[in-house]
Amino acid sequence: MLQSPYIEVPESEGACWGSWPAIGKALKQHLQQLDKAKTILAVECYPGTYASIDMGFLKSTLSPNVVCRAEDLFLEENEIRQRIGTGFARTPRADANLPTTVASYFDPQKLTSIQETIAEIESGIILVHGVGAHLVARPDVLVYSDVSRYELIQRLRRKDITNIGVDNRELGYDLQYAWSYFIDWPLGDHIKQQLLPACDYILETNNWQRPKMVAGDAIRRGFELALERPVYPSPFFDPELWDETSPRQQPGELGVNFHLRVEEDNLLFKICDQLIEAPVVNLLFYKSKEFLGAGIRQIYGDRLPFYIQFFDHLQQQLPDINYYPDPSAMARYFGKTARHQDYYYVVKARKNATLLAGAIATEAIADQKQYIDAKEWAKSLQAFPLEKGSVACIAAGVVHSTGTGCQLLNIGIASPFFRQHLISKKTGKRPHLSAPEKDMAGHLYPLAPALSQPASIESAPYEDHFLELQQLSGGERLELAAANQVRAICVVEGTTAWLTYGDGDRYQLLFGQVVLLPARLQRLVWEAPPETTAILITIKA
Repeated sequence: MLQSPYIEVPESEGACWGSWPAIGKALKQHLQQLDKAKTILAVECYPGTYASIDMGFLKSTLSPNVVCRAEDLFLEENEIRQRIGTGFARTPRADANLPTTVASYFDPQKLTSIQETIAEIESGIILVHGVGAHLVARPDVLVYSDVSRYELIQRLRRKDITNIGVDNRELGYDLQYAWSYFIDWPLGDHIKQQLLPACDYILETNNWQRPKMVAGDAIRRGFELALERPVYPSPFFDPELWDETSPRQQPGELGVNFHLRVEEDNLLFKICDQLIEAPVVNLLFYKSKEFLGAGIRQIYGDRLPFYIQFFDHLQQQLPDINYYPDPSAMARYFGKTARHQDYYYVVKARKNATLLAGAIATEAIADQKQYIDAKEWAKSLQAFPLEKGSVACIAAGVVHSTGTGCQLLNIGIASPFFRQHLISKKTGKRPHLSAPEKDMAGHLYPLAPALSQPASIESAPYEDHFLELQQLSGGERLELAAANQVRAICVVEGTTAWLTYGDGDRYQLLFGQVVLLPARLQRLVWEAPPETTAILITIKA
């Protein structure tokens, strides 16, 4: 029997509602039970929710006496753009004069005026909706309207949404994404971190036609459960992956697994009879110290300091070429510094599998004021042979490929947002703010190669300044020592394995899954058939 893809929250009957009519009815009953002549309902929204559509449904189901859109109280768009800086739209940077709270978007006169109007109202339901709604008036009932980062990215691609206080769809997807990355999402995360512990309800609006609302206490119980067990984040919930009668993924196939980007990924909870998707970052914001561990949190803040992605290049002839800017380049181009290493664990390798890495070989190539094609890059970089089970470590600033004739598990430190794709079939399909200019080759010279020779972890853990990789073999029962910090585990060979935790609960690991182990977990036992292998990933504090 397959492991359920969701975390079931017990004793949650009556704590979840599906459809706008049911949500409106539940909220109206709550307001009536307060037994007050005047009640204020604030629906705080994460940037990128369909605010106008959602508010329209709430108006029709709640029939409020007064409705206030938070965005109507913002400064004029031209003033917001001027405050942010006209140059930011062309070259977004972290050290620009960016707003640090959503309060700075409000026009003081408009805000004071509406607050005075609300104070004068003696009876009825007042609905305040939008980004910053909780700041407009002290609510009697607070709803937090949430949406996953994965869904927001799709909305940006479709140009369904714009950024806070501005209509900047003329910028194009990559720059609009950068605006979200540097401004909107940090502001939204700041609000979310404040309100998650206390909001009355969470409204899940990934599918605006099928919204779901859950009581705040119920979703917080779900977070507590997630902190006490292995958790499997997923970019979205696809029922076909868990269909036992006709599974899409056959044993030994990779499917859509080997993925971990906490900013985009979701957790799935079953509350009452509803499946609720919640961004993984909600768990981080709820109790980051218990999820990450004190040491990791002190260094990296309230975020997971690594991501995982999979590259299948068994058949690829010409390699992808990319690099991650070194700290000086990060500061120069983006106004931001970050520690970074790239690790590539070799899941499979053909006889002539290689990874290319190094500096630009000649000044002639460096001086070219045009893109260098993949064949020229292949000539200018050094080839390192790869073997199954080996690890290649590449420092920031080193140009390298993502391999040929191999399948690689990439474990990256810091955000993939800043990765430079010089040659890639995917360039332009993901948000690469840092996509090189036509003379970027000149900026790359001279880079010092800093590649560690691929090292196997079959006999001993791979360990360096940032990361430790430990191989877990099948056919044995192994108790994993407590780390007091978040870790990840991934089955890279075989079909299934088991983790025993807590009071004897068991969690099934499937091939290709990346599962997070919260810092709160103190006792873990690994068991697997002889043909199964996994790697345990630990970031060093």
